[in-house]
Amino acid sequence: MGARMKAAVVVTPGTVEVREIFLPEPGPFEALVRIEACGLCGTTDRHIVAGHMAHHPADWYPAILGHEAVGRVIQVGEKVRKFRVGDRVTRPSALWPGTHRDGLYSAWGGFAEFGIVRDSTPSGAPESDYQSSRQHVVPEGLSLEDAVAAISFSEVASWMEKLGDIRGASLLIGGTGFAACVMCQCAQSKGAGQIIVVGRNPGKLEWARKNGATHVIPLEKLTKPLLQDITSSQGVDWFLDAAGHQAVFETGLAHLKAGGKAAIYGAPDGFSYTLPLGKVGGDFEVKMLFPADDAFFDQTARLMSEGHLKASLVRTHVWHGLNALPRALEEQAAGHVLKGVLLLDETAGAYSSMIAR
Repeated sequence: MGARMKAAVVVTPGTVEVREIFLPEPGPFEALVRIEACGLCGTTDRHIVAGHMAHHPADWYPAILGHEAVGRVIQVGEKVRKFRVGDRVTRPSALWPGTHRDGLYSAWGGFAEFGIVRDSTPSGAPESDYQSSRQHVVPEGLSLEDAVAAISFSEVASWMEKLGDIRGASLLIGGTGFAACVMCQCAQSKGAGQIIVVGRNPGKLEWARKNGATHVIPLEKLTKPLLQDITSSQGVDWFLDAAGHQAVFETGLAHLKAGGKAAIYGAPDGFSYTLPLGKVGGDFEVKMLFPADDAFFDQTARLMSEGHLKASLVRTHVWHGLNALPRALEEQAAGHVLKGVLLLDETAGAYSSMIAR
């Protein structure tokens, strides 16, 4: 029998256990990685654990969780060219997505002690897929925690890049979660004028303020006179939907200036928007933009290294050891976590939580 390791497994929806499983066996185009840390995603991970993730079928349980892992390459296959022993790499997977082994399925497979990355570039290698196209070598100088954050930052930052030139523009952002906060950082870095965030939770509005919002407004207090006062009677140039809720979408459109633009980020699967034409005061555009994080990771890492994007502003929790994951999920479900990372440091002792100040 092969060597064994620990991994966090969603046994059935709502039940997460740390189990011993077999180590992955890398092929000639693959490298074995000792996983150092994995970020906890507030959407995909939460929905897989709850059992209602659209891209994770109901019969794909038990499943190894985690898609924001980072680790060090410790062994490379004979045909690997992209990775070298000692490289820090992103998104290693204990069980390749879409495969089934030893009674287990993959929910990306990053919450584990070991995983594999795949080199799809040499002649004869497997074609690049979603996972392998997002497995990057982390630039030297980026800390482990920031390398984990760069995975999710690159998704939002690549989306913000598609907006084009927003220097001096007024932005209204609907939502107060991770994506909205990174949007604030990106908008500030790109030279936006007013960065106005609207949401329902006062505490989360403060998260947005800390990440660069120039104005934070409770949803129920957002009025046209207030927005006109902030924007010198112009209305906003852009509405960025980071919430995926019809009510927030309608509110944002209602405050666009004539000729303004709305852009939709990360709408939930199966969600449909209704355009409330009577609420919009003039010509407008609605853009459905999709992140290109696979092509934007290196640029995101550079922006983080140069201090333009700061993961520390969104990282509210750090946990230690796979055994901390069930409690981390509870904290996330309670709404206390903006972004958290779990360090696979079993020698660090009991569960610990750190609130960033």
